Amino acid sequence: MNKVVRFLRSPCRSWRWIALTVVFLGGLCSPPALQAAEITIPLTVRFALLTHELVQQLYTRPGELASLWYESDCRYLYLDHPSFSRQNADIHFVSHGAGNAGTELLGKCLSPLSWRGFLDALVTPYVTADWQLHFHIRDSNLYNEDWQKGLLTGPLWDAAEHFFLSDLTNFTVNLAPPQEEILSLVRISARPADAAQVEAVLHSAVPKAVEVTDTGVVVDMALTVPDALVQAPPPPAQPEAPLSPAELEAYQQAMERWDAFLVFVIKGVGGDIIDPQVRGDLLELLLTSRYALVPVLGGEVTQGEGDPVRRVFVETWDRLREILQNAEQRGLVKDNLLRYAAFINAGDALLALDQAAPGLGIEISADGLRRLARLLRPEVTEDPLTYSAEVDPTLRMLFGLPADLEPPPPPAPPHSRLDFPGWTAPAYAALEEELTLAALQQRLDHWVPDLAELAAYRPLVETLLRRITEQTLHDTDLAAPYVSLYRTLVPATALKESCWRHFTKKGEEVAPVLSPSGSIGMMQVNPYIWRGFYNIAQLRQSPVYNTSAGAEILLHYFRQYGLGEGKKTGDMRNSVRATYAVYNAGPKAVARYRAKKRAARDRQVDAQFWEIYQGFAAKGDVDLTECRCQLQAKTGQGQPPASG
Repeated sequence: MNKVVRFLRSPCRSWRWIALTVVFLGGLCSPPALQAAEITIPLTVRFALLTHELVQQLYTRPGELASLWYESDCRYLYLDHPSFSRQNADIHFVSHGAGNAGTELLGKCLSPLSWRGFLDALVTPYVTADWQLHFHIRDSNLYNEDWQKGLLTGPLWDAAEHFFLSDLTNFTVNLAPPQEEILSLVRISARPADAAQVEAVLHSAVPKAVEVTDTGVVVDMALTVPDALVQAPPPPAQPEAPLSPAELEAYQQAMERWDAFLVFVIKGVGGDIIDPQVRGDLLELLLTSRYALVPVLGGEVTQGEGDPVRRVFVETWDRLREILQNAEQRGLVKDNLLRYAAFINAGDALLALDQAAPGLGIEISADGLRRLARLLRPEVTEDPLTYSAEVDPTLRMLFGLPADLEPPPPPAPPHSRLDFPGWTAPAYAALEEELTLAALQQRLDHWVPDLAELAAYRPLVETLLRRITEQTLHDTDLAAPYVSLYRTLVPATALKESCWRHFTKKGEEVAPVLSPSGSIGMMQVNPYIWRGFYNIAQLRQSPVYNTSAGAEILLHYFRQYGLGEGKKTGDMRNSVRATYAVYNAGPKAVARYRAKKRAARDRQVDAQFWEIYQGFAAKGDVDLTECRCQLQAKTGQGQPPASG
């Protein structure tokens, strides 16, 4: 079991807690089978964090300067812009600087020896038994700005050697507090029955080897674990049977805890980082996590598939770590480096121990998630696991949406919907301009059309979809050819999703159309996937609100995924096919429509949608008895143009 887990730990000055900065960056590492009772958790001090702490401790002059020597404006030496990187097995330290060494006489600087260039050093890290990370300087040089060695000696070199290099030698990263924080988090994540054996393992923690990697300095924390816990047998195979109601309820609770935690984290990160790419990645992460868990709600998960919530937790955590590390590399979390380090590495620790020692009894508990969330946002007093179905304006605005969709007009009694005698095409055309969204809401409310009513029902839905599409496109900068594609996409999606029905009859009761996983109404908007973004009650009650939500989601997916797929494949119509695939199955399905290997159900769904879309693009007739849009157009047969 050769896995690698890396903790990201902040250097702590003196014994004060700069931050709870242990974060794992990978998986656990276990020795060969003969020594399987010892596992190691690498604690990593990333170079960005190391530089940050060095600046805090040594580069304390205004402008982040390290003033090594100052007698006058004629005699001084300072350093700026320090950096760390890897050079073979050592740390390569570089800092720019400038100095002057002359004789001051009558207000003038005589015979000045000036220098501008770089201080360069090779540094070897090592750790002591009390978890102190130290640095030994093996070699050092001064270079000019062309990286050439000069003959610089005397006071400038003396200042560099005796002042700064000695300070760098004494620079220490205190790993004890973050190491204890990780162990505390592991303790509260242990099952009560396993608390004693977990405590025994944690008491065995000792520092081991030190290694320099491309990302930082790694200190292995070794834990002694009984062989039986490391080599725990796999759980017995479960029968391929649907989950029981009790199992479904347990998974539902675990899903809600995880989703509430993820929303809390994403809002915190999105509030800290005002960057479109990061926020787009966070939204994709949230939706991908939710799409992956929707099959549980629909009863599609069986007992033999393992814990789906834990599987999604691992996948989502890996992607979240990647997003935050990329943001760190771009310099977007500089002011919050310590708490981001604490958050990521602590979460990695839980997963790593669970993987390396499955018999140890570590689990991702509610208390563990709460403590983990507060590492990232310690100032927030609310419960990070609060699960609410209410619209969250902050969540919507983080991702470029208005605070909420406009509430739909109140419904009217259903008896007024058939008061247009005849419903002939000319009569409808004359009245169409008068059909506001309020009027459409009133006429469609609780209407489950029978065959005789479809001729009256269909033009109302056509008008609703057209009005909502134009409302959604308002103030967008979508290019004209793509506007045409989107205008066709919305009614085609609604026809595929619900056959243009928002309500259905259950006995004598009228209720919104629901899928097995709980997707609602005309546009089949899933309330779990879009929790916090839309009003769940209005998704159920209002065809206008439901259609507005679906159209808004389609526009987001079209811009975020569809356009790129169309450009990538050289066919703009593929923008539509990719958008629908994402609408149906989440961001991971963006290329599903063209995949050679895909499930028969996915192949059928994509083919049905594409046939419907082609019918709309060719201005075909909508058939609500068979839920089709026939390619035979009203004015003749034709194929959709390349632009849709």
